[in-house]
Amino acid sequence: MAKDTESTMQDPRQAANTTLIARQTRVEGAITGGGAVRVDGGLKGTVHLEAPLEIVQGASVEADVEATVVRIAGTLTGNVSASQLVELLASAVVKGDISAPALHVVQGAKLDGRVVMKTDTPPAAETLRSR
Repeated sequence: MAKDTESTMQDPRQAANTTLIARQTRVEGAITGGGAVRVDGGLKGTVHLEAPLEIVQGASVEADVEATVVRIAGTLTGNVSASQLVELLASAVVKGDISAPALHVVQGAKLDGRVVMKTDTPPAAETLRSR
């Protein structure tokens, strides 16, 4: 079992398609694309990915984030929207709202914001009314 501070992007096939923002690097602006992004350093701006985003322990992100999966072990200031999953590891500090169909929070993670559990399927009451 992996420790909660280890990267899930260890698979060499994933690593080849992962953009890395290194520990002593700070990026400002918009990040968009279809490949995974791992932040070890700093990022300020916006993130819109059709792939996973990982913010490792010690990394700092100031951005509104959209991705398929968002895994946070560092610090994020901004709103998060994930189409599949948001995962807050024990060292995570998030200041902003989270919207996702699934949320996993490890004991010790800190969240200052709201959580909206969303799905792409309509609620059962709406389905019944449309019949």
